[in-house]
Amino acid sequence: MKQIKNHLITIQYFIVILMVAFVFGDRLSAQEVGQVEDEDFFEMSLEELMEVPIVVSASRQAQKMGELSAPVTVITAEDIHYSGLTTIPEILQFVPGVDMLQIDRNRFAVGVRGLHDIYSDRVLSLIDGRIADSATSGGPRFPRLPIFLEDIERIEIVRGPGGAAWGANAFTGVINIITKGPEETLGFFSSTNITHFGDSYTHLRWGGSADKWSWRQSIGYEDRESSDEAIENDNFYSHDFARNWRFDGKAFYRMSEATKWTFGLGYSHLISGDFEFGNSPLGENNRLETFRSFAKVDHKFDDDTSGYLQLFNNIAMVKEPALLKYFESETDIEGQLNFTPIARHKMSVGGNFRWIRIDGERSADAQEFVYHGAPLDEYWAGLFAIDRWEITDRLTLEGQIRGDWYSETQTDWSTRLTSLYALDEQKEHVVRFSFAKAFRAPLIILRKGSAKRIAHPLVPGAYLLNLTPPDGLDNEETYSLEAGYVGKIAEGMTLRVDGYYQRFEHLIGFTTVADPLAIGRTFFVPANVDGADSWGVETELAIEGKTGKLSAWYAYNDFEPDQSGQAFRAYLPAKHKVGLTGRLFLDDGWTLNGNYKFTSVTDGEHANPLNVINPARSHRLDLGVAKEVFNGRGELMIGVSNLLDRTNDSISGVGMLTDHETPGRMLFVRLQLRF
Repeated sequence: MKQIKNHLITIQYFIVILMVAFVFGDRLSAQEVGQVEDEDFFEMSLEELMEVPIVVSASRQAQKMGELSAPVTVITAEDIHYSGLTTIPEILQFVPGVDMLQIDRNRFAVGVRGLHDIYSDRVLSLIDGRIADSATSGGPRFPRLPIFLEDIERIEIVRGPGGAAWGANAFTGVINIITKGPEETLGFFSSTNITHFGDSYTHLRWGGSADKWSWRQSIGYEDRESSDEAIENDNFYSHDFARNWRFDGKAFYRMSEATKWTFGLGYSHLISGDFEFGNSPLGENNRLETFRSFAKVDHKFDDDTSGYLQLFNNIAMVKEPALLKYFESETDIEGQLNFTPIARHKMSVGGNFRWIRIDGERSADAQEFVYHGAPLDEYWAGLFAIDRWEITDRLTLEGQIRGDWYSETQTDWSTRLTSLYALDEQKEHVVRFSFAKAFRAPLIILRKGSAKRIAHPLVPGAYLLNLTPPDGLDNEETYSLEAGYVGKIAEGMTLRVDGYYQRFEHLIGFTTVADPLAIGRTFFVPANVDGADSWGVETELAIEGKTGKLSAWYAYNDFEPDQSGQAFRAYLPAKHKVGLTGRLFLDDGWTLNGNYKFTSVTDGEHANPLNVINPARSHRLDLGVAKEVFNGRGELMIGVSNLLDRTNDSISGVGMLTDHETPGRMLFVRLQLRF
């Protein structure tokens, strides 16, 4: 009943603000953050749009690649489509500076320049500019999101602090998943992917339009076999299967030439097998339900002034029966105004207010994870300002500043100051220098979470592993110096080089405290353990034309903690990463695609104090061939992912004392149809 009541309260707030926004719709201003919907681009042809790489995640403004104040990599819809992959983390690993570890078939550790684990909260994930992280633990949790790969227009990955644009969560980077608009997905679409393991991924979509409305609706089902069954290995225990139903819908309503409404609703129902935590298999299947909804109004006042107002809500119900049961609701109202105060200046100002409701269940099992004080209400508020000043035709300065208040920790601020200078009049060669500061506020899982695992063999009622809440935690902070270059070397050939030095302060890890009341019992307590230094360079050379695409990149990401053995509850970055991507369009509708990546040894000393593991260096090669069928209305694709390894090495996450191999080499067939 309590959860139903919370749902009703959320819906009531949703309806009230929708009514207010509707009444004042013509007076509001909006720009679709996370989508290319700036009115300056509405009148461009498709050919022109394809030649203008537009990015919005660096500064919350539509910008060309040479104008960005932060290093950004864009994964296009074409990259996603021809990869043949069905998970976002696997796609992200072919990006410079991104680290990805597969813990099991359902859980991935994703980070930008390291500091990644399942529950690491230093990278902010967004869908169309709206937060997609867990309100309790933060961090990217992609498999549980109600999103379909063929509905994605592009993914923008910001490397480096992004807090000045996006708030407290954007500590080491931002991953912004930008979905296609309904007008881009008209008609019927179906996609079915089957692997030789018996996995399947199905996506059905219908898009339509009538009068001022346009919409799309997607529904799909994903089925993954357990690792032990896929590998056919009886030497280890694995119960990491997954059954996931997803629904996602989006609709546009163009009230007038100046005003547009956008609505969205998504739902995911994930049933997965149990996993080991604290050396104890949980023994029961897990259920995760995710709801995402939003309403947004965009308005263009004149050629220089636009903005938006939106309300969105995320609800998650998690039942990992022997470990964790909780309900979280996150409701956010946000607005942004873009205008030109004086000549050569472009400004954006805005802010948000967020209400988080968290409730948890307790059972008789003494080993469960508990949030103390639940049910809880927590609040965020933030204000930001971004000014882009074109001093001369070649020199541009951009300043970003943001302040955030969080009811559970201290108020803090973020900034990014950037100068861009074009080396030539055509602005085909641009250098960039930046300073950035961001912070990360600890969420409830660190502040008020406790757990008991592994009963003590000699002391009745005692446990060997105990996680207990701290007395208090400071925000993590980071400062960054960056330099970059982007240039057009020849027709269709671009070169990007980005270097950085990053200083971290007050990083949160774990300290151990002996329990004076129980011999042999140790408490693990979250604490601000110390800082670290990070530095590196990422470079990419890309060649693109009508017949195909070829890109090669190298990333050097180093990380040096202040203390040896600091427990950051995350893996450090692999020092060396190399990637190669190629795509070739042939006659008669044939397309060849290949992705390769080399990753050096990943430092795991600072991830898990009880199970130090350094994932070995690895090579990954994905190959695929696609052929148009049914007179261009369909496509058949056959491919193999992770060709070089039959299995993936075992990886343990924070809190895990055991691990197991996961399936590697995978053959797949995919059929897509459009009507």
